[in-house]
Amino acid sequence: MENEYQEIDLRELIRVVFRKWWIIAIFLVIGTVSTYLVTTYYMKPVYEAKTSLFIGKEKGDIGSISLGDLQLNSKLITDYREIAKSRLVADEVINNLNLKMDLKAFRSNLSISTVKDSRLFTINVQHTNPRLATDIANEIANTLVVKVSEIIEVKNVQVIDKALVPTSPVKPNKKLNIAIAGILGCMIGLFIIFLIEYFDNTFKAEEDVEKHLGLTVIGVIPKFKGEEQ
Repeated sequence: MENEYQEIDLRELIRVVFRKWWIIAIFLVIGTVSTYLVTTYYMKPVYEAKTSLFIGKEKGDIGSISLGDLQLNSKLITDYREIAKSRLVADEVINNLNLKMDLKAFRSNLSISTVKDSRLFTINVQHTNPRLATDIANEIANTLVVKVSEIIEVKNVQVIDKALVPTSPVKPNKKLNIAIAGILGCMIGLFIIFLIEYFDNTFKAEEDVEKHLGLTVIGVIPKFKGEEQ
């Protein structure tokens, strides 16, 4: 049985794409416009409030900071991060602010980030309400300072920067979403073009006859307009 190989002509593929460019344009417009409408009118903007805390020496502890203190504080940052995300802190913050959310929702909006080679760490809270995000971030910081002194019995963490009400959302990223939608629209358009071309068995030029049937074209009947009556 003979194997038949079909040669792929890159120039022919390019001609096919340019011949049906309007399909790509349609899906590009559909993707970008629909994403813009969804992002603008249906997706709620999410704001992020941040408060910074610092781990130092305990009040009244006079003296220089040793290497052991730095190593200890580095380990304490991990402990404080887990305490901030604990159910103990979450329950108190929820009760103090009368929040209508459970522990899972509380933790999903909370993230703790540390500054490399530093004793600073930040509490980040995201919410659709910028004022509420700010109140939660500041309340977590204040509650953490109290709980640390009760649990670890040290008072070496303090709030450096309180959270301010954010003025611009962090999500959704409208430009990024529209760009991704545009790329996907173009890819879908290309796929549709190649799919149409794959199932199209008609001959559009004499080269197609020679290529697929192996026959020599003797002549071509040109297109012409009939006489006007």
